[in-house]
Amino acid sequence: MKRFVFIVCVVPVFSSFVYGQGGYDKIDKYEGGLAKVRLNGLYGFIDINGKEIVAPKYDVIRPFNNSNRARVSLNKLWGIIDRTGKEIIPVKYSKIGIFTDNQARVQKDGKWGIVHYDGKEIIPPEYDKLTKYESTLYKVSNDGYWGILDHQGKAITPVKYEKIEGFENNRAKVYLNGKWGVIDREGKEIIKVN
Repeated sequence: MKRFVFIVCVVPVFSSFVYGQGGYDKIDKYEGGLAKVRLNGLYGFIDINGKEIVAPKYDVIRPFNNSNRARVSLNKLWGIIDRTGKEIIPVKYSKIGIFTDNQARVQKDGKWGIVHYDGKEIIPPEYDKLTKYESTLYKVSNDGYWGILDHQGKAITPVKYEKIEGFENNRAKVYLNGKWGVIDREGKEIIKVN
């Protein structure tokens, strides 16, 4: 009877690229071909061959989403990168909201705006408040007065009303200086407030 002897040789798979670059403090598990790495308290990404895709330069990196974008933070400001490390949305906002219809609210210096998923600022962050008003409209406020912008940042009404109610039958009630009026969807005052 013949006997075979197998010799098992274990070679650390990651050692060639981790230690070849000086090593990292931490390497997370691979997801989608990339692993988050930490070096001296900063985060980046490497690919499966150990190549740095994003050098460790961010304080925080969130996982990539289904659209291959990841939120990153540096000095308490946020931006978004793609899988190549390119900053799609520059790291300059104190907050970036959830994307809906490829748009998200952003805050910078205490003011709100809207950014598109491709990085373009649709509504510059210059409003005290900004809320989704209707499917393609936003209500914006400065100094206690409200206005309406469309989803491309075009003003439907100036920021001048104390109150703006929701549209019914393509009309919305507006309030200013103790008087109510009515506007249409284009912002035209059907019933003037003064």
